[in-house]
Amino acid sequence: MTLRAVLIGAQTYGLTGVHADVRLMHEVLRKHGFTDIVTRTKELACYAGIKEALSRLRAATRPGDGVVVYYSGHGALLGELQYLVPVDMADSTPTDFRGYLAEELTAAVRALTDVTPNVTVILDCCHSGGAVREAAYEAGRWALKSVELPRVAQGAGLERAAALSRPGDPLVPDVVRLTACQQHDSAYEAELRPGAGRQGVFTAALAKVLDPRRHLRVPWSVLVAHARDRIKQQQVRQWPDAGGPSGRLPFSLEEPSEPERLPLVRRDGRFVVPGGAVFGLGPEDSVGMMFPGGHAKDVGQEFSVPATVDAMEAGDALLRTTPAAAPRSLAGDLRTAALPPGAYALVVRVHDRRHVLIDAQAPFAEALRQELARCPRLAETDDERDAFATVRVTQPGRCEVLNAEGQPFRKPAGTAHSDPARLTALLEELARGERVRRLRDPEGAGRLDAALEVRFEAEHPAGSGDWRMLRPVGERLYSGDSYRVTVANLSGVPLYFWVIGVGLSGRTALVTNDQPSGYRLEPYGDEHRSTRTTASVRIYWPSDVPAQGPRPETVHLLVGDRPMDLRGLASREAPSRSACTTDPALGALLQELWYGVRDQQMDVGEEFHYRVWTVHADALPQSREAEA
Repeated sequence: MTLRAVLIGAQTYGLTGVHADVRLMHEVLRKHGFTDIVTRTKELACYAGIKEALSRLRAATRPGDGVVVYYSGHGALLGELQYLVPVDMADSTPTDFRGYLAEELTAAVRALTDVTPNVTVILDCCHSGGAVREAAYEAGRWALKSVELPRVAQGAGLERAAALSRPGDPLVPDVVRLTACQQHDSAYEAELRPGAGRQGVFTAALAKVLDPRRHLRVPWSVLVAHARDRIKQQQVRQWPDAGGPSGRLPFSLEEPSEPERLPLVRRDGRFVVPGGAVFGLGPEDSVGMMFPGGHAKDVGQEFSVPATVDAMEAGDALLRTTPAAAPRSLAGDLRTAALPPGAYALVVRVHDRRHVLIDAQAPFAEALRQELARCPRLAETDDERDAFATVRVTQPGRCEVLNAEGQPFRKPAGTAHSDPARLTALLEELARGERVRRLRDPEGAGRLDAALEVRFEAEHPAGSGDWRMLRPVGERLYSGDSYRVTVANLSGVPLYFWVIGVGLSGRTALVTNDQPSGYRLEPYGDEHRSTRTTASVRIYWPSDVPAQGPRPETVHLLVGDRPMDLRGLASREAPSRSACTTDPALGALLQELWYGVRDQQMDVGEEFHYRVWTVHADALPQSREAEA
């Protein structure tokens, strides 16, 4: 296996730190074992140079290789046209548009994944529709990675984009996407050390957390959260994100088992889990607050401080803890408003636990009980009426996990069902699905007060373009059917929405996983999108689920007043085809590549308010045509 990279730095329109970004990323990748690194800076970062570099990367890549595509420079968003800004952007003519388009980047990335699934795209740029590089602040120390771009004819660019876009093309599935900022916001470069010159704030933070000495076997999602916290402490309103299979370890396909990490912030002197209600927290639940080591000798270590949910404020969980319980090196941090970068919360025990009935003999039953005792969201019951799942041994070394109707959730998978630890992991996933399936509006102050219009629609026959409204309950969906969700913001404030699916297999999916912190809906009447329709989502009957139906299929639309990372609601495993898989148009991919909205460090005084719209349907294993 060879680790390969193309590093593109287009230092244009007032940017001065791009070349430093490329040098820094080159050094970082070398430390991680990259041996084939191609850089394109100065005149080589022109439109033709970018296109050629990515084409050569595709030709050199072999199955099993690891690939990185990195870009530092300006990013532009002009209406529906999104593009990187090469150094020869000003040479565009009505028939020769020199911006490197979203669709071109999409095609280049898809070509790479045709050879290897180990692809990472890192974009340190902004999307500010031409309104770019504004005045610096902090006495000129900071500057936007953007500038007022010259007016160029877009016609050729729109034609090129249209020729590359094909409705119904799937997203590139194996790409880890690391983005510097949200779609309509900007990224910054800064002089981070006196006299060192400017460099990209995101690139600098990412390089810091990628130091192999600091974090061993930590996935991208966690590393980017650490980078985000570092940027927050620099008082920069720039929120990086990690999309795609961000549970992977850097530059590999390995996805380690990770606990359910929840966001943790300080607000008015209190520790808070923002959006705690959505994650199933309630009064008197127990969590562990996790803090990274505060001194050089603690690098790579984490310290846990026990806490209890004291009260719910809107949709947030307020924590009660004793600073004296923390290690001495952290005591000062617990008394200040700023958390150390990388702090988060773990669930220890919750009030709303799902009950499991064990129909088995010792020693298997005892081993399973010991595993259940360590699960924060599971408990044993001896009353089948209380059980959401029953574990039944049918013969030595073989058992089934049955739902309340006596149907197997999944087909027995050899040792996966006979190993108590792996069986418990399956039960935890199914319990998460049952909890998320019951997601509903919060009570009292947590309810969002905003005017919205919501439509759930299904298409049949498939591919006909004939969409009809779905009822909240009583619908029947068949394998191969598709649905979509449209939401319109009729209020005067920006809102965020997520689509969450709980499939017939019990797996949960953040359907809008390209933007895990929420699709932004602009205020009503704003020139940018105040109404959005998701790409179509196709219902599949997974191969590991017995073809017995009907089974419940649930779709939630959650709308909130703050960005919030809801990746924690999704199933941990990633089957090749889950009950819900997205199938959006190609034109959405650049938003997935570039978009990044952050919630981890919410501003003081901002509580999370939300509402939930739901369709509960019955899914059937056959196609609609076969039923007819």
